[in-house]
Amino acid sequence: MKTELKLNEQQEKQVKNLLTENFKQRGELMKKYQGQRDSVMVNMKKMEEQQNLSLKKILTEEQYKTYLTNQEKRKQEMEKRRKEMMDKRGGQRDGHGDPATVNEDHECTGCGGCDKHK
Repeated sequence: MKTELKLNEQQEKQVKNLLTENFKQRGELMKKYQGQRDSVMVNMKKMEEQQNLSLKKILTEEQYKTYLTNQEKRKQEMEKRRKEMMDKRGGQRDGHGDPATVNEDHECTGCGGCDKHK
């Protein structure tokens, strides 16, 4: 990030502190909501928004635009890899390592009939 955004020393220190703190908070969040994927996702989204607001205050307008562009590229790459892995494994998973099977009534039969795939 330092190189791609051309951070000065002060910015580098501020960004490092921000990211270190966010990393700790994400770990705590994962522990708190272990097994509750939806709660984790909602809270991670809030944390990302807060991080972006903080970064916007630290970075110049041009640096922030570059940061957002790079983040979007990373998200697209991650989504592409996730899709490739799903295709490689045979499609959607039920969260238990088995392919999810959904019948014509949209009932999941892959993990005992959960509400997840309706």
